[in-house]
Amino acid sequence: MKHNIVDNLFAGASSLVLHVVLFAMFIIGMDLTSTPKPLAQQPQKEIVQATVLDETLVEEEVARLEKLEQEKKNAEKERQQKVQEQLEETQKELARKEQEYQDMEERARIEAEQRAKAAEEEKQRIAELEQQRKQEEEKRLEAEKQRKLEEERKQKVEAERKQAEIEKQKVEAEKKRLEEEKRKAEAERKRLEEEKKKAAEEKKRLEEEKRKAEEAKRKAEAEKKRLEEEKRKAEEAKRKAEEEARRKAAESDLQRQLEQEQQEREARRVKGVVDQYSLMIQQRVKRYWLRPANAQSGLQCTVQVSLLPGGDVKNVKIVKSSGNAVFDRSAETAVYKAAPLPQPSDPKAAAEFRNFQFNFKPE
Repeated sequence: MKHNIVDNLFAGASSLVLHVVLFAMFIIGMDLTSTPKPLAQQPQKEIVQATVLDETLVEEEVARLEKLEQEKKNAEKERQQKVQEQLEETQKELARKEQEYQDMEERARIEAEQRAKAAEEEKQRIAELEQQRKQEEEKRLEAEKQRKLEEERKQKVEAERKQAEIEKQKVEAEKKRLEEEKRKAEAERKRLEEEKKKAAEEKKRLEEEKRKAEEAKRKAEAEKKRLEEEKRKAEEAKRKAEEEARRKAAESDLQRQLEQEQQEREARRVKGVVDQYSLMIQQRVKRYWLRPANAQSGLQCTVQVSLLPGGDVKNVKIVKSSGNAVFDRSAETAVYKAAPLPQPSDPKAAAEFRNFQFNFKPE
C-alpha cells in the first residue's frame, strides 16, 4: 500500500514537471516579448528609375500586399488566441494537478499517519510477541534445563545401574572363574589319577605285551620251524608226488603201450580168425553154388550177408552186381543154401560176421 501511494505521487509529480517543461518550451518558442510588427509598415522602397509607371497596377499591388498583411495579422491573432486558450487550459490542468497533488499529499499524510500508527501498534505487538517469545524461550530453556537435569539424573542412574550390573557380572564372572578353576583342579586331579591309573595299566599292558611278544616270538619261532618243516615236507611230498606222477605216467604210458600192443595183437588175431572164417564161408558158399546155364566164366559180385546167432542167414543182398542178374541171384541162393555158415567161437571175431560183405568169385 505504501509503495503504491509513493508510486502515484512520483507519477503525478513527473507528469506535472513534464507539462511545466513543455509549457516553458512553448513560451520560449513563441517569443512573447516581441511586439507584433505593424502590417502597415511599408518597406523602404527602392527608387526605381522608370520611365513609365502604371498607377492602377501599383494600387492593385498595394491592395494585395495590404490584404496579405491583414491575413497574417488575423492568423497571428487567432494563433495567439489559441495559445491563450491553451495556456488557460494548461493553468487549469496545473491547478487541477496541484489540487490532486495536494489531495494526494493529504491522503499520503493520512496514510503515513495511519501507517505510523499501525507501525507503532505493530511495534508494540512485536514487542509484546518478543516479550512473550522471551518468556516462552525462558520457559523452554528452563524446561530444557530441567529435561537435561532429568536426563543427566537418568543417565547417572543408568550409569550406576550399568556399573552395578558390571560389578554383578564381575562377581558372577569371578564366581564362575573360581568354580571353573575348582572344576579344572578337580578335573586335573582326576586326570592325574586317570593318568596314574593309565600308567599302571600301560605298565601292566606293556608287561603283558612283552610277555605276549615273547610268547609270540616263541610261537613265531615254533611256527617258523613248523612252517619250515611243513615246507620241507611239502617239498618232499612234492618231489615224491612228482616222482609218483612221473612213475604213474611212465606206468600209464607203458600200460597204454601194452594195451595198444595187446589191442593190435588182438586185432591181428581177430583179423586172422575173420580171414580164416571168411575163406571158409566163401568155400562153403561155392560148394552150394550152382552155375547158371548162361553164366559166363569169370563173373563176380559183392554180397552183403546178415547172420543170426548160430550162423543162420538172416538176409542176403547184392551190393555190387556182376552185371548178370542170374549170376547174382545164384550167388544169393548159394548163400542161403550154405546156412548155417561157420562161425568162430571167439566173440569178437563172431561179431564181425553179424553183418559182413565178401566178394563172391566162384572161379
